[in-house]
Amino acid sequence: MGVYSLGYSDLYPPLQTSLVAFLLVSSMICICLACGVATIQDTCRYGREPLRFHMGVFFVLAGLFAAECVYSGGIPLLSAAAGDDSGYASFGIPTVNVAFIGFSLFYAVYWFDLYLLKNGRAFLAMSLMAASTSILIVHRGGFIITFVATVYVYIQRRGLERRFIISFCAVIATVLWGFGFLGDLRTHGVTGESLILDIGKASDKFLDSNIPTELFWPYLYISSPLSNLQLNVTNRIAEDKPALYVALNLLPDFVSKRLVSEDALPATLPLLITDQLTVSTMYGRAFVLMGWLGVFISFMYFVVIALVCLKMLRGSKYFIATSSILSSLGFLNIFDNMYLFAGGITLVMAALVLHLFEKPNLEHGALTPSPTRLQ
Repeated sequence: MGVYSLGYSDLYPPLQTSLVAFLLVSSMICICLACGVATIQDTCRYGREPLRFHMGVFFVLAGLFAAECVYSGGIPLLSAAAGDDSGYASFGIPTVNVAFIGFSLFYAVYWFDLYLLKNGRAFLAMSLMAASTSILIVHRGGFIITFVATVYVYIQRRGLERRFIISFCAVIATVLWGFGFLGDLRTHGVTGESLILDIGKASDKFLDSNIPTELFWPYLYISSPLSNLQLNVTNRIAEDKPALYVALNLLPDFVSKRLVSEDALPATLPLLITDQLTVSTMYGRAFVLMGWLGVFISFMYFVVIALVCLKMLRGSKYFIATSSILSSLGFLNIFDNMYLFAGGITLVMAALVLHLFEKPNLEHGALTPSPTRLQ
């Protein structure tokens, strides 16, 4: 909302009181819940994890990835370089691919956690290679979810050290500028007017501010989801569709795509301020299908899933990794409903499955970290 209020785009409609009130009230509810969840401590005593077992898991995941590449006829990243931009949507063995994405990206986060617990650099190497599968299959959402989750893991294990804060801010500033610079190169080269200024209808306030054009890209991508949501709040005229709402807002996409026909999808898509900016927060499609009731249900669904998972994994060795993944999904819900994507909720599902087979792991050494509070 702060970025939105800068007023750098003439595309954006003014925010209505009802939407602002909902966002503020739901944020306050989350803050109150966070205060309660913060009393959940990471009470699990950590034994040193056996490298041989995790190497076995790594090779199983590597074998599955190789099998999926053979089944799909190649690696999507290389195919994209050759002009085929189908990406992960058409990659992999049906059903197997969903499980592979969930477990490989969850282990990428969990192995990073084990590395921070001084289990050895081999775990860092496996974490990086597991995370790289999302790049190889051009699954940008899965990579971003995993990256943000590892940042949360680091904060929970090491805290907000001054060096970390300075380095993190420098990296974010570089990434934001680089994102805009690469966008400009892709759209018009190194000279001429930036196409993004026309797409985003840059306001006189921005044009007169001497802010680099490169920063207009991240401004649009950060604030446009809220603009699209407001557009739907203002202009929705569709009737409620409860069945489609449940299928498309409460069920993962690998389930809903088997229940909803392709012909029915266009009528469920949120209105957009421009065709190039396509996301409308986790509430966009919910509002289209069920109005404010759909928005409230989606918010409660988000909260309940998070609280239930945290409760189930209390005392588990997977607690820090899973709470970090949930935090990542919550943060990225600013853009879309991350609970629905195979690279999102399946990571949490993988943690719950692994927890069913979890046993105390104390025989390999006494690693007993100090209690870690959820931040």
